[in-house]
Amino acid sequence: MTDNHDYYIKGNFITRSKHQQTLFKNDITRYIAYILQSILVFVFLFFSRITKKKSKEYKYTLSLCGIFKNEAKFLEEWINYHLVIGVDHFYLYNNNSDDNFIEILQPFIDKGIVDLIDWPYQQAQMAAYEDCYKKNKIDTNWLTFIDLDEFICPIATDNIQSWLQSYKNYPGVAVYWKQFGSNGKLSHDVSKLVIEQYTQCWPKPDTFTKMFCNMDFEISNFDNPHLIKSKVFGFEVPPINQYKRLISFGVNIIPYCTNELLQINHYWGKAFDVFVENKINKTYVTVGNDDEISQLRMRLLKTHEAMCTERNFTIQRFLLYTKLKNSTI
Repeated sequence: MTDNHDYYIKGNFITRSKHQQTLFKNDITRYIAYILQSILVFVFLFFSRITKKKSKEYKYTLSLCGIFKNEAKFLEEWINYHLVIGVDHFYLYNNNSDDNFIEILQPFIDKGIVDLIDWPYQQAQMAAYEDCYKKNKIDTNWLTFIDLDEFICPIATDNIQSWLQSYKNYPGVAVYWKQFGSNGKLSHDVSKLVIEQYTQCWPKPDTFTKMFCNMDFEISNFDNPHLIKSKVFGFEVPPINQYKRLISFGVNIIPYCTNELLQINHYWGKAFDVFVENKINKTYVTVGNDDEISQLRMRLLKTHEAMCTERNFTIQRFLLYTKLKNSTI
């Protein structure tokens, strides 16, 4: 595991990784490989489009898959917010929670909005995603995999389903994180929503992404939650970003003079008490060695906060209707 906590502003993005330059693995060879792969992938997608049969009939247009542990106090807002922007259904995997999550989720379960799955395994987040895909790929046109601290934030539209329409011929769309900080808060205000309290953010998007996967195509593997590959004519292809540019070989491209269409608001730490509870004291659901992960995150907090030099209120255009749903569910 890397112990590098510096952030680098590279073009339109903020990243924590630098590519090692060698004789045969450098920026020139990466971009040549990227261009050749892009041409090949878009040829595949062109022929896939012209040979595509009539679209399948799905029960849901967009479903959300998430895994959680002891996050009951955030569940209601997170579900209701995503209902406001157009998510149809939720597949939620409970990873050994011992809080009052069932009390919060029961009204959504009764309404057929949430499927709750008990998932008692350790470090099994990707296994949960794969399980969800295999069991529900025939029911939903689009399946997205995000966490409880991530909120899909449409910018160019009010409804995420209308945004997805222009990507119907692509197997997977990766959307970049917008990283948010603590707003200098020591304690989370339980009387206010997450999207109401935290507006301090990074000035540029993070190179990390989260996926929207089109179930008209087969998912290739679940090795990486940030970049899930699919298959076209039996060949594995990487996803595009929201600007319809391939993400591959560490290359992320935002076309010149392009407006933002969508972002994933990532409320990574929230107030300091929530950060300690969720990032330091909680068992990590992806990998082992919780002590090492906790120490890494505590050191990472300072540089993460230092990058929060701007404010972003875009998501608050959905604040009123999220509050109204919270009061009626």
